[in-house]
Amino acid sequence: MSDVSIAIVKSDFHGRHSGSWSDEWLLQCKEMGLKHELVDWRKAGSFEHLTDFDIVLWHYSHYSSDEMRFAAGMLEALSDSGCKVFPDYAESRHFDDKVIQSYLLKGLNIPAPSNYCLHSKIAVEEWANRVGCFPVVAKLRSGSGSNNVILIHNERELSKYSSTMFGKGISATPSPFLKIKSNVASSKNAKVFYNRLKRAPEFLFTLMQSIGGQKEKGYVYLQEFVPGVDYDLKIVVVGDKLSFIGRSVRKGDFRASGGGGIFYDKKLVSKTLIDSAFEAAKKLGSDCIGFDYIIDPATQKPLVLEMSYGFSHQALLSSGGYFDRDGNWYDEPLNVPKEIIKLMVDRVMGK
Repeated sequence: MSDVSIAIVKSDFHGRHSGSWSDEWLLQCKEMGLKHELVDWRKAGSFEHLTDFDIVLWHYSHYSSDEMRFAAGMLEALSDSGCKVFPDYAESRHFDDKVIQSYLLKGLNIPAPSNYCLHSKIAVEEWANRVGCFPVVAKLRSGSGSNNVILIHNERELSKYSSTMFGKGISATPSPFLKIKSNVASSKNAKVFYNRLKRAPEFLFTLMQSIGGQKEKGYVYLQEFVPGVDYDLKIVVVGDKLSFIGRSVRKGDFRASGGGGIFYDKKLVSKTLIDSAFEAAKKLGSDCIGFDYIIDPATQKPLVLEMSYGFSHQALLSSGGYFDRDGNWYDEPLNVPKEIIKLMVDRVMGK
């Protein structure tokens, strides 16, 4: 296809988790006739070797403490050396950091529920006296799938939570109980349950990778609770294409992410929502971004809860297609890892 060379970094989840994009990248490079190589970032001299490639792709995981410590900096250095990298600074700077995401949402004027990043116990007390709007959602800076996302109902609960966060802290390790409970509750039949059971080794591997990480402490992150929401939408923007995943709120709960209740109804993706997502991606300067959106029942306004460059590309394929910027629908599944390769190759070739 071209003389463009691509390095696919062997993440800690390569070959160990179906959510890893590296296998898909290897497949697409082979099918597209692109010169490529799988590079183990842990080997001596790997950085120097990576500088030999035109493009470097690294789907690093927030559940690998080592990758979270080094990947973004290595990719930025590779970019400075002349490589085209994914994810670049625009995608990496807020990855798995809801506090930074909150600041970006405010700074870029992206519609979102009110967010409060509080960095002292005094600031928490001031918030309780000045705002004090309960219930309020408390989240840890890191983690996905609604892990360590709780609803605080009153000032007493907030004071207790604040004491913990400015004291011993809270582990961001995913909860096996929450994952099992959510998957059992959302399994519509025995076949779905069996397919999820087959992925148990992946979850156990993820759990083992995340155990031993530092506790989250020294801040309290609060997000406005929007009542009456029974689903959220993972809206993915890659280049000029947009697709989605619908996720039902857990029964008797307020959380949707990680619950396993996935559905697809493109009538829920309005032109207003499409415009909002493309505009937000533009403001962030991102080639690929997944937004967690809710629709405020009171105003019908789309609001961004969180965002991440990484998400389940396989679940997105099941939506069956994608929208363009004008809101036209195309019956062609959106393969995000493949789209990223195409975008990066075009950029290297000056298209």
